Amino acid sequence: MNIREAIELAIEAETKAKERYLELSQIAEDQETRLMLEQIAKEEESHYKRLVERLKAIKLMGK
Repeated sequence: MNIREAIELAIEAETKAKERYLELSQIAEDQETRLMLEQIAKEEESHYKRLVERLKAIKLMGK
């Protein structure tokens, strides 16, 4: 596995994690849990965006 493949795999994992946290937030029984899960989903989105930027940079470097 090279760096590009590793980042692509990580991007996929972050996307799945975000989706799962949002799913869980929809079935949470209380507001506090719902808000926490939504916040974690936002953090996963932030990770996703950083990884996409790194992947773009790697592609520009020709790797």
